[in-house]
Amino acid sequence: MPVWRRIWKSLDCLDRFSDVPQEWKHAALFLFANTVYLPQVLLNDAWRALFLELCERELGCDSVEARQRILGSIHLFENDPSAMTGTFCHVNGLEGRLDNQRLQRVEGVDKLADVLLDLLNPAKRDRARAMLVPLFAKPYWVMLVDKSLSGHSLETDLRRLVIARSIAEKVGFKPPKIVVLCQVLTSKAVDAIQALIQDLPVGAIAWYCAVLFDGRHSITHPDSTLIADSVIRENALELCHWFSARFIKSDSRLARMRDRSGDDLEFGYRACGLTLVDYSNCPTDSLPIFWYATEPTAEDIYVGPYVRVHSRIGNQSAEPSSNKWIDLESNRNIVDALRHSAQGGDS
Repeated sequence: MPVWRRIWKSLDCLDRFSDVPQEWKHAALFLFANTVYLPQVLLNDAWRALFLELCERELGCDSVEARQRILGSIHLFENDPSAMTGTFCHVNGLEGRLDNQRLQRVEGVDKLADVLLDLLNPAKRDRARAMLVPLFAKPYWVMLVDKSLSGHSLETDLRRLVIARSIAEKVGFKPPKIVVLCQVLTSKAVDAIQALIQDLPVGAIAWYCAVLFDGRHSITHPDSTLIADSVIRENALELCHWFSARFIKSDSRLARMRDRSGDDLEFGYRACGLTLVDYSNCPTDSLPIFWYATEPTAEDIYVGPYVRVHSRIGNQSAEPSSNKWIDLESNRNIVDALRHSAQGGDS
C-alpha cells in the first residue's frame, strides 16, 4: 500500500474519536508531512563513507588492497545484532568475512559476555579461548550502529566494551581502541558518547557518524524545524499527549519500554520526539502515532502509517546482561583462564 494511503488510513482512525478536535487532525497531517525517510541506498552509502573514515583516519590504509584486508586487525561488534556486519562487509568488499579466524562470531556484547563466562565452564573453556584470544589480540574493536537516537543502548554497550577492554589489558593484551561507526546519530546520543569518553584515557574511543540530526529535529525542541507555525505545533504536542493517554499508557505490551523510557512515551522513547523512519522499520524514538498499532481485537482501532517490528514486547524480562557484566568485571578467574591460554598453557 502506498505511504499516502497508509497516512490517510491513520487519519481516518483519528476521525472516529469524538474527543479529537479538527485542529489536532490537521496537526497530525503536518507531522506525517515532516517524515524523514531513510532509504536503503542512503544507509549503504553511509556504511561506505564510514568505512573510509575508519580506514583513513584510524587504520592509515592508503590503498584499496589494504582496505580490503582490514578484518585482520579489527573485530566488528553490532550495537543491536541484526546482520549489520554482513552488510557492512558486503557493501565495502571486505575479504574474509566468512573466515572465522578473521571474523569471530561474536557480534554483540551480550554474546561476548556469554563467551567470557564460558571460560568458567570446563566443557566450554577451550572453545571460548579459541574465540577470545584472537578477538582480544586485535588492536581495534569497531562498533557498528545503524541508529543511535536516544543514545541509551549505545552508551550501555560501550560501557560494557570498556569492561571487556580492561579484561584484555589485565590478561596482557594491549587494550584495543574502540571505534564507533554510526549511520544515524542524534545530538542527544552524541552527548551520551562524549560523557563516557571523558571518563576514559585519551584515545580509548573514537566515533564517526554519517548522518547527524541535532535537537531541532525533535517536535519538543523549542527551536524545532518540523512545524514553523507555533499554533499548529502546539496542537501537535497536545495530540501526542492525548494519544499516549488514549493508547500507550494502558498498553501492557509496552510496559517495559515505558519503564526504560521513564515516561508514558508521549513523544517516543526517551522523549526523542522524532519523525524518523527507515526502509525496514520505524524506531520507537519517533512519535508513537507513526508506529503504534492497536491489537486487531481492540474496541477502538488505530494503525500508524509505518511498520514497527518490536525486538521485545509484552512483560517479558530482558536478559540480565548488566548482572553478567558486573560479575565479569570483578571475577579474577576470568582473567586467569584467559591469560593461561594467551601464554600458551593447556586447558
